[in-house]
Amino acid sequence: MFHIPLTSLAAHFANIDIYLFDQLLKGRIAKGMKLLDAGCGGGRNIQYLMQAGVKVYGADTSEKAIEDVKRMAAALALTLSAKNFVVADLEKLPFADAAFDVVLCSAVLHFARDEAHFKRMTQELWRVLKPGGMLFCRLSTTIGMEGKLQQAGHRKYQMPHGPVWFLAGEDLLQELILEWQAEKLEPLKTVLVEQERSMTTLVLRKA
Repeated sequence: MFHIPLTSLAAHFANIDIYLFDQLLKGRIAKGMKLLDAGCGGGRNIQYLMQAGVKVYGADTSEKAIEDVKRMAAALALTLSAKNFVVADLEKLPFADAAFDVVLCSAVLHFARDEAHFKRMTQELWRVLKPGGMLFCRLSTTIGMEGKLQQAGHRKYQMPHGPVWFLAGEDLLQELILEWQAEKLEPLKTVLVEQERSMTTLVLRKA
């Protein structure tokens, strides 16, 4: 049972993705697990995890983001080494095969340059995940948005808010699941955001 005052919830859990919070409630992320946030940004999804005893690692292409996360870790989790947080492209992660119990990748994959880049990134996420481990991805897709967006190339779309994004479809996600022989821990869940974009959550277990 929670004993955290409602006024303290935001400070305690920060701006954690609500769908990732769901995985916490289901016991799929626990103290002592080794977890990589691939595309960690400023660390919104790992602030709480650092304090909860999870062995957190992070990778991002932004040097500033990694410096911010290192400062966060130094303040909240003295046992975490600054070396856990690295500047790296997701298509070439500097970690060993099967290094992590959990790999997170939230709101990153739709920034892929093209389908080949998307596949290289997702393959790296899968490579560094241990057998039995969980991959959690949240990404913008075409699911529910078919025919509503202006195409700007193969699987590339002009988004209503300005940028061009790479949007996987359900076919591409199912292709990855089949290729990896992965177990779906959750059905694909997609939220439509004011008919401007859709965000799909993919939660898989590695055999």
